[in-house]
Amino acid sequence: MTKMTRTALAAALKKLLEKKPLSKITVTDITRECEINRHTFYYHFRDIYDLIEWIYVNEAEQYIIGDGAPVTWQEGLRRLFQYILENEKFVVETYMFFQKDNLLQFVHKHAALLVNHIVEREKADFVISQEKQKFAVDFYAYALEGIIYAWVKNGMKQDPEEIIRMLSAMIQGTGEITLRQLAEM
Repeated sequence: MTKMTRTALAAALKKLLEKKPLSKITVTDITRECEINRHTFYYHFRDIYDLIEWIYVNEAEQYIIGDGAPVTWQEGLRRLFQYILENEKFVVETYMFFQKDNLLQFVHKHAALLVNHIVEREKADFVISQEKQKFAVDFYAYALEGIIYAWVKNGMKQDPEEIIRMLSAMIQGTGEITLRQLAEM
């Protein structure tokens, strides 16, 4: 019942965002939309910010992972772009209201997972410390995070497939070079 209630609260928030900005939405608005009482909301979430974080962590993550982890980083990125496009109002409102923190934390986490998958696959030929591996993962994850941040900030006008193609061209082969150079340090 807990997951169903949280999902209903998330849906109510998203529905309300279609009508008015996040800054004008109250817990009472959300509970009225769900036809539940305020105590139920507070049983599940501390406040609206907590609900938004739950949406990013649970709903969006499930969307990206789906039936299994993406086979390639490109597929994972494609799923992330698709989630953002399908939830544009929610993403833009929370991005503007929270000064991008929730979105960027979510994007960084998934960018790091995608990049780490590549690093794990390519590091077999190198002896590299966990610290250096984390550094390489963070470097590429922050680059992806920045690209997605700029894409959202600029109105999501650029075709995600074009972004993925350009990233593929830029990243192709650099993982191996990066790992080799870090291993030699």
